[in-house]
Amino acid sequence: MLVPVATGFLLGCIHAFDVDHVIAVTAFASKQAHTRGAAAYGLVWGLGHATTLVVLGLASLVLKVIIPPMVESIAELGIGGMLIALGVWTLRNVFRRKHIHLHTHSHDGVEHLHFHTHKQGPEHTHKHSMFIIGATHGLAGTAAVMVLLPLAISQSLLASAAYLLLFGMGSVAAMGIFAYLLGKASAIPQARRALPAVQGIAGCVSIATGSVWIGLRLI
Repeated sequence: MLVPVATGFLLGCIHAFDVDHVIAVTAFASKQAHTRGAAAYGLVWGLGHATTLVVLGLASLVLKVIIPPMVESIAELGIGGMLIALGVWTLRNVFRRKHIHLHTHSHDGVEHLHFHTHKQGPEHTHKHSMFIIGATHGLAGTAAVMVLLPLAISQSLLASAAYLLLFGMGSVAAMGIFAYLLGKASAIPQARRALPAVQGIAGCVSIATGSVWIGLRLI
C-alpha cells in the first residue's frame, strides 16, 4: 500500500514536465520579469491540474465509475486547440510588444519606407486562464494512465485517495519551481534581450505541437 502512495508525489513531479504542460506554462511565465509573478503562473496551473485529478479521481473511486473515453478524447483535442491558440497569442504579443510597423521618413525631400519598432510594457494576463488550462490538462490521457495504474492495484480507498493528493501536490510543486526558475532567468538583463526570440520560437513550437497533437488524435 505504501509503494503507490510514496511514488505518487514523484510521478506527479515527472508528469508536470510533459511537453504540453511545459509549453503552456512557459507561454505565461516567461512574460514575468520577477520570480514571484512567474512562479504564481506555475502554481496556478498546478492547482487547476490537481483539482481536476483529485475531484474526478475521488468521484471515480467513491462511485466506482470510470471516466468515459469520449471525455478524455475531447480533452485531448481541447489541449491541441489550446496549444495552437497559445502559440498564436505568444507570437502576437512578441510583435505587439516590439510594436513592429512600417514607418515613413523624409530625407532631403525623398521619402523612405522602412520597418520601425517601439517597445511596449509587459501585457497584463489573468491567472484564472492558467487555472483553466491546468484543469483541462488534468483530463488528458497521460495523467489518467498514471492515476489508474496504482488505483487498480490498491485495495485501499484511503491509499488511493492519498496517492491522488500526492500526485497533485507533486505536479503543483514541480511546475511552481520550473516557473520560478524561468522567471529568475527572464529577470537577468542578458537573458531578457534574447527573450523575444525565445518566446517567438516557443510560439512556433506550440502551434506545431498543437497541430500534430490534433492530427494524431483524428487519424
